[in-house]
Amino acid sequence: MEVCRDVSIRKGVLAAFIRFLKDRLGYVFNVEEEFDKRFLLQKYVFLAKYFGLNLGYGYSLYIYGPYSRELSDDYYELVRQRVLPEADLPSGFDAEGFIELVRGRDARWLEVAASILTVSERYPDLPEEEIYGILRMSKPWLTREYFKEVHKALREKRLI
Repeated sequence: MEVCRDVSIRKGVLAAFIRFLKDRLGYVFNVEEEFDKRFLLQKYVFLAKYFGLNLGYGYSLYIYGPYSRELSDDYYELVRQRVLPEADLPSGFDAEGFIELVRGRDARWLEVAASILTVSERYPDLPEEEIYGILRMSKPWLTREYFKEVHKALREKRLI
C-alpha cells in the first residue's frame, strides 16, 4: 500500500475522498461547525487506509479513538481554501470494500472499530480479550457483546 507523503497531493486526495464520501454516504463536509463531521472524517480517513487509501497521517489513540492532528490541519486548510482541489482517488483504493464496512454504521461503531484496529496495529499479538480490556479503560460504556460484534466484522473483512 503506497503512502501519500507530498502534502499538496495529500490534500488533493483528501478532497477527492471527501467528495467520494458525499457521493457514496451522503457525508456533508462541514467540519468548522459540527464536531460529528470532524469525528466522522477522522474515522473514515483512518479506516480507508485499510482499503488502500493511506494518506500518511500519524494517529494517537484518544478517548474517542484514533485522532490525527495532521488530518485536522489539512481539513481546516481545505475549509480556508473554500474550493476543494481536484484530484483522483488512487487506483488501489478498494472503494467498495470500504463502503461495505462503513455504510449504515453509526459514530460509536466507527469509534470502536478504529480503536480496535489502532490497538491491534500497535500490539499485533494481543489477544482479543486484552484489546477489549484496553478499550474499556476509555470507553466504560463498551459492552463485551458490542465489542465482539465489531471485532467480528473487522475479522470478516480480514482487517485484523
